[in-house]
Amino acid sequence: MIETRKGLLRQVSVFFAITGAISAVIFVWMFNGARNNMGAVFLMMWVPGLAALLTSAIFKENIGSYGWRPGKALFLGYGYLMPIVVSLVGYGLVWLSGGAEFTTQNVVNYRWARMLGFALPTHFLVGLLSKMLLASVIAVPFVLGEEIGWSGFLTPKLAELFSVPVTSLIVGVYWAAWHYPAIIGGLYGTGTPLWVALPGFTLVLVGASFLRTVLVVRSRSLWPGVIVHASHNVLLMGIFYEMTVRKGYAAYLVSESGVFLGLVYVLIAAWFWRMMRARA
Repeated sequence: MIETRKGLLRQVSVFFAITGAISAVIFVWMFNGARNNMGAVFLMMWVPGLAALLTSAIFKENIGSYGWRPGKALFLGYGYLMPIVVSLVGYGLVWLSGGAEFTTQNVVNYRWARMLGFALPTHFLVGLLSKMLLASVIAVPFVLGEEIGWSGFLTPKLAELFSVPVTSLIVGVYWAAWHYPAIIGGLYGTGTPLWVALPGFTLVLVGASFLRTVLVVRSRSLWPGVIVHASHNVLLMGIFYEMTVRKGYAAYLVSESGVFLGLVYVLIAAWFWRMMRARA
């Protein structure tokens, strides 16, 4: 058991090191002219997956253990729906309390609806569903690269050593810290000051990591992680924030770095974990 534990920790350490090294090179490239280069963004999002594959090659481990089969549709459904639940609660409470205002202006003018042949401005539901459909599909090739690393490699390794909450915390904090250079350098974020952006963003990703870890561990598949990530990006960070008037302290409360939204995420993920344990 001790040797197994040491071996797993060694693999995780190598994965972290490779991820950090490759990411550093791409960040230098992005900060020196590739800021808006979608190829650089795509490559960056594939760094965790590439690091996982390289780590497995170094340790002569079969990548078949990553969980390539989709598993039960129930877990895939939870992966898509739970970020929506978090958004409805988090954004909804802020809208209702007056902490931020609700707007449909962006949704009725989505280019996604125009891509489906609708004239703009379109009906709210048409705009909403068009982005939910098209953007979610487009997001999958991007987030798959990350999730091969987070859901296929890192989460299962850590879950052999730690509980689900501890595994979620480790993966979530590393996942957030991996974005810090982009946030600090102005490549990424909602424009909030760093003293809000960094802890808020970390809290949101720890919540997302908690939800993802529960689904990946229960399903033994990386695909619920892919679905959670796509839904998180498209709906929680995208559509719901675009339905929020961006003035005052709105971004401090709800956004990818919204502290209140992060708290809601963690609490709902914890409730979901308890529910899954009770059913098991």
